[in-house]
Amino acid sequence: MKVSSKSRYALMALVELDLRTRGDVKPTRLGDLADERVIPEQYLEQVFAALRRAGLVTGRRGAGGGFTFACRPDQLSVLAVVEALDGALDFEPASRERFDALERATSGAVWRAAGEAYHDVLARTTVSDLADRERHLDAGGPAYEI
Repeated sequence: MKVSSKSRYALMALVELDLRTRGDVKPTRLGDLADERVIPEQYLEQVFAALRRAGLVTGRRGAGGGFTFACRPDQLSVLAVVEALDGALDFEPASRERFDALERATSGAVWRAAGEAYHDVLARTTVSDLADRERHLDAGGPAYEI
Protein backbone atom coordinates (compact mmCIF):
# COMPACT_ATOMS: atom_id res chain seq x y z
CA MET A 1 0.00 0.00 0.00
CA LYS A 2 1.33 3.41 -0.94
CA VAL A 3 0.96 6.45 1.26
CA SER A 4 -0.16 9.54 -0.64
CA SER A 5 1.94 12.69 -0.92
CA LYS A 6 -0.74 14.48 1.09
CA SER A 7 -0.30 12.10 4.00
CA ARG A 8 3.50 12.18 3.79
CA TYR A 9 3.61 15.99 3.75
CA ALA A 10 1.03 16.18 6.53
CA LEU A 11 3.07 13.91 8.78
CA MET A 12 6.28 15.83 8.06
CA ALA A 13 4.57 19.11 8.94
CA LEU A 14 2.81 17.68 12.02
CA VAL A 15 6.12 16.31 13.32
CA GLU A 16 7.63 19.76 12.86
CA LEU A 17 4.65 21.32 14.64
CA ASP A 18 5.14 18.92 17.55
CA LEU A 19 8.88 19.60 17.72
CA ARG A 20 8.25 23.36 17.76
CA THR A 21 5.42 23.39 20.28
CA ARG A 22 6.05 20.44 22.66
CA GLY A 23 3.26 21.12 25.14
CA ASP A 24 2.77 24.76 24.18
CA VAL A 25 -0.49 25.76 22.54
CA LYS A 26 0.95 28.81 20.81
CA PRO A 27 -0.06 28.70 17.12
CA THR A 28 2.66 28.06 14.55
CA ARG A 29 2.56 29.72 11.14
CA LEU A 30 2.10 27.33 8.25
CA GLY A 31 4.83 29.16 6.33
CA ASP A 32 7.32 28.29 9.07
CA LEU A 33 6.42 24.61 8.86
CA ALA A 34 6.60 24.69 5.06
CA ASP A 35 9.99 26.43 5.06
CA GLU A 36 11.53 24.08 7.63
CA ARG A 37 10.34 20.92 5.85
CA VAL A 38 10.76 22.24 2.29
CA ILE A 39 7.10 21.71 1.44
CA PRO A 40 5.27 24.01 -0.97
CA GLU A 41 3.22 26.31 1.27
CA GLN A 42 0.18 26.36 -1.04
CA TYR A 43 0.05 22.57 -1.00
CA LEU A 44 0.44 22.51 2.77
CA GLU A 45 -2.47 24.98 3.05
CA GLN A 46 -4.70 22.47 1.27
CA VAL A 47 -3.45 19.62 3.46
CA PHE A 48 -4.00 21.56 6.69
CA ALA A 49 -7.46 22.66 5.55
CA ALA A 50 -8.38 18.97 5.29
CA LEU A 51 -6.79 18.23 8.68
CA ARG A 52 -8.76 21.12 10.19
CA ARG A 53 -12.02 19.84 8.67
CA ALA A 54 -11.23 16.42 10.17
CA GLY A 55 -10.77 18.02 13.59
CA LEU A 56 -7.09 17.11 13.92
CA VAL A 57 -5.73 20.66 14.00
CA THR A 58 -7.17 24.07 14.74
CA GLY A 59 -6.31 27.26 12.93
CA ARG A 60 -6.39 30.88 13.92
CA ARG A 61 -6.18 33.76 11.45
CA GLY A 62 -4.48 37.10 11.81
CA ALA A 63 -1.50 38.38 13.74
CA GLY A 64 -0.28 35.68 16.08
CA GLY A 65 -2.31 33.14 14.17
CA GLY A 66 -1.33 29.75 12.90
CA PHE A 67 -2.08 26.12 13.62
CA THR A 68 -2.15 24.05 16.78
CA PHE A 69 -3.10 20.45 17.49
CA ALA A 70 -6.77 19.84 18.30
CA CYS A 71 -5.66 17.03 20.64
CA ARG A 72 -2.36 16.12 22.21
CA PRO A 73 0.10 14.89 19.55
CA ASP A 74 0.81 11.80 21.65
CA GLN A 75 -2.84 10.89 21.10
CA LEU A 76 -2.91 11.66 17.36
CA SER A 77 -2.25 8.45 15.44
CA VAL A 78 -0.67 8.24 12.03
CA LEU A 79 -3.75 6.26 11.03
CA ALA A 80 -6.04 9.20 11.89
CA VAL A 81 -3.93 11.50 9.71
CA VAL A 82 -3.82 9.08 6.77
CA GLU A 83 -7.56 8.35 6.94
CA ALA A 84 -8.39 12.06 7.21
CA LEU A 85 -6.54 12.73 3.96
CA ASP A 86 -6.88 9.49 2.00
CA GLY A 87 -10.02 7.89 3.40
CA ALA A 88 -10.34 4.53 5.10
CA LEU A 89 -7.64 2.03 4.28
CA ASP A 90 -8.77 -0.65 1.85
CA PHE A 91 -6.92 -3.94 1.75
CA GLU A 92 -9.14 -5.65 -0.78
CA PRO A 93 -7.49 -7.11 -3.87
CA ALA A 94 -7.20 -4.69 -6.78
CA SER A 95 -9.46 -6.95 -8.78
CA ARG A 96 -12.97 -7.41 -7.42
CA GLU A 97 -13.38 -10.68 -9.29
CA ARG A 98 -14.78 -13.65 -7.43
CA PHE A 99 -12.21 -15.77 -5.70
CA ASP A 100 -12.68 -19.43 -4.97
CA ALA A 101 -12.92 -20.67 -1.38
CA LEU A 102 -9.40 -22.12 -1.43
CA GLU A 103 -7.84 -18.81 -2.47
CA ARG A 104 -9.83 -16.89 0.15
CA ALA A 105 -8.59 -19.32 2.80
CA THR A 106 -4.94 -19.32 1.68
CA SER A 107 -3.47 -16.29 -0.07
CA GLY A 108 -6.49 -14.18 0.85
CA ALA A 109 -5.70 -14.78 4.50
CA VAL A 110 -2.15 -13.52 3.95
CA TRP A 111 -3.37 -10.28 2.34
CA ARG A 112 -5.86 -9.71 5.15
CA ALA A 113 -3.18 -10.33 7.81
CA ALA A 114 -0.76 -7.96 6.04
CA GLY A 115 -3.46 -5.30 5.86
CA GLU A 116 -4.31 -5.71 9.53
CA ALA A 117 -0.62 -5.44 10.50
CA TYR A 118 -0.24 -2.26 8.42
CA HIS A 119 -3.37 -0.83 10.01
CA ASP A 120 -2.16 -1.73 13.52
CA VAL A 121 1.25 -0.09 13.06
CA LEU A 122 -0.36 3.14 11.84
CA ALA A 123 -2.93 3.03 14.65
CA ARG A 124 -0.39 2.62 17.44
CA THR A 125 2.17 5.11 16.08
CA THR A 126 1.53 8.73 17.05
CA VAL A 127 2.83 12.03 15.74
CA SER A 128 4.80 12.37 18.99
CA ASP A 129 6.40 8.95 18.39
CA LEU A 130 7.68 10.22 15.03
CA ALA A 131 8.89 13.49 16.59
CA ASP A 132 10.69 11.55 19.35
CA ARG A 133 12.43 9.38 16.76
CA GLU A 134 13.52 12.45 14.83
CA ARG A 135 14.81 14.10 17.99
CA HIS A 136 16.69 10.89 18.85
CA LEU A 137 18.26 10.73 15.38
CA ASP A 138 19.21 14.42 15.51
CA ALA A 139 20.96 13.72 18.81
CA GLY A 140 23.10 11.09 17.07
CA GLY A 141 21.21 8.05 18.32
CA PRO A 142 20.85 4.92 16.22
CA ALA A 143 17.87 4.51 13.91
CA TYR A 144 15.31 1.90 14.85
CA GLU A 145 12.20 0.45 13.33
CA ILE A 146 8.60 0.39 14.46
